[in-house]
Amino acid sequence: MTHTLVSNVSMLETMNATTGIRDLGSSTTVNPANRDLERLANSLLSQLNAEEKLRQIPLVLFLTVLAVTGFLGNVLVCFIYGRVYKISNSRTFIMCLAVVDLFTCAIGIPMEIATSMDQYQFHSPWICKISRFTNIFTTITSAIVLVLIAMDRYRKICRSLEWQITNKYSRNLCVASVFAGLVLSWPALPLYGIKSAELVLSPIVNGTATECSIDDAYKNTLLPLVYEALHTMVFLVGVCSLVILYILIGRRVRFFAHKHEARRGSSSNGLDTIEQRKKTRKRRRERLEKLQSECSSSEGDSYASTETKSSVIKNTPLKHKISFTLSSGVGNNVVDMKPSATSLNRSDSVNLNGPNAAKQAKCRKTLARNTTYLMFIISVVFVLNFVPVLTLVLIRELKKDFVDNMSDPERITYRFFLRSYYISAAVNPIIYSIFDRRFRKAVKSTVREMLDNITCCQHA
Repeated sequence: MTHTLVSNVSMLETMNATTGIRDLGSSTTVNPANRDLERLANSLLSQLNAEEKLRQIPLVLFLTVLAVTGFLGNVLVCFIYGRVYKISNSRTFIMCLAVVDLFTCAIGIPMEIATSMDQYQFHSPWICKISRFTNIFTTITSAIVLVLIAMDRYRKICRSLEWQITNKYSRNLCVASVFAGLVLSWPALPLYGIKSAELVLSPIVNGTATECSIDDAYKNTLLPLVYEALHTMVFLVGVCSLVILYILIGRRVRFFAHKHEARRGSSSNGLDTIEQRKKTRKRRRERLEKLQSECSSSEGDSYASTETKSSVIKNTPLKHKISFTLSSGVGNNVVDMKPSATSLNRSDSVNLNGPNAAKQAKCRKTLARNTTYLMFIISVVFVLNFVPVLTLVLIRELKKDFVDNMSDPERITYRFFLRSYYISAAVNPIIYSIFDRRFRKAVKSTVREMLDNITCCQHA
C-alpha cells in the first residue's frame, strides 16, 4: 500500500511538471491536472483511512468485549434486583444505574466504534451527534445517581433519627437525574458533527480529512470551551460531593466500630457476659415462681381462682409470662391479672426476646455497612475510570502537538485510555457479584434454573 502511494505521487509530480501547474490555490481554470490531483488526494486519504482502521482493531475488540459483557451483566442486574430484592432505596438506585449502563453498552459503545473506524473520511454527522450525546448523557446521569446514593447512605448512617429518603422519593430522584442528564447533554447535538482539516499528503498534494468532533460551524466560537468547562465543573462538583459524604460516613462507621470494640472489651471483663445474662433470667424466673406461690396461698374464693390462673401461667411458655401486680380489693384479696405495660415492654420485648432482637439488629447493621461499602467501591471505580480521560484531555489542550508527535503504539494506547470511562458501565455487575453475597447467590440460582430449563427442553 505504501509502494502504491509513492508511485501515485511520483506519477502526479511528472504529470504536473508537464502541464506546468505549480500552485493549485491560484489556478482559476478547470484543468485535467486539478481533477487528477483531487482524485489522488481522495485515494491517499482512503489509503490512510484503511491503514488507520487496521490500527483501530484492538480498540474495537476492547470496546466490543465491554459492550457484550456490560449488556449481559446489566440485564442480569435488572432481573435479579427486580425479582429477588425487596423494595428499598438501594435497590431503586442500583436498578437506575444499571439501566443507564445498559443504555451505554447497547447504544453508546456501538456508536463509538462507528465513529472511531473512520479517522480521515467520516461522513455521518448524525452518528457523531448521537454518539457524543449518549456519552455525555450517561456520564452525567450516572454521576448524579452515585451522588444520590452517597446522600442516602449518609442520612441512613449519620442522620438515622432524622428525615430519610423514602422509596417513592428515591424513584422521583432517579427520574430527576435522568432529566438533568438530558438538560446538560442536549447541547452536544448541535455542537458535534463533522470537523474538517487540511492535510499535507505530499509536497504538491493536500487533502481535506474529516472526523467526528466539534462541528466546523462552531470551530472559532467560545461555545465548545464553555461546554467543556461546564462538564468539568459538573464532574468536579460530583467528585467533591462523593469525597465529602463518604469521609463523613467513614468517620461515623469508625466511631461505631470503636464503640463496639469498647463494649466487647467490657464484656470480656465480666460486665456483660453470657453467664450473667443467664443468672439474670434465672432470678427473674425465681421471682415469678415466688409470686405464683404467694398467689396460690390465698384463702376463700380467690384461692381457687388464683390456683387456676397460676396453673395457666406455669403451663405458658416463658416468652408469654408477664409480671403481675397484687392489688387490695374490697373485702378480699384479689389478684390483678392485667399486665403492666412497663413489665411487658421491658421483660418480654427486651429481656426475654433479647437475643433474637440483638441478632436482627446486628444483621441490619451488617447489611447497611456492606451496602455502603459496595456503593463506595462503585463510586471509586467510576471516578478512577475518568481520571485518565481528564488527564489526557488536559495535556492535549495545553500541548497542541501532543497527539501529532505520537508513534503508532503510543497513539493506540492514547485512544484506549481516552475511552476508559466505558469500563465502569461493564464492571459494575462484576463488583456486585464480588462484594454482594446475596447477588452472587441469586446469580448462581438463576443460572442453575436456566440450565435446568434448557436441559428439560432438550429432553422434551
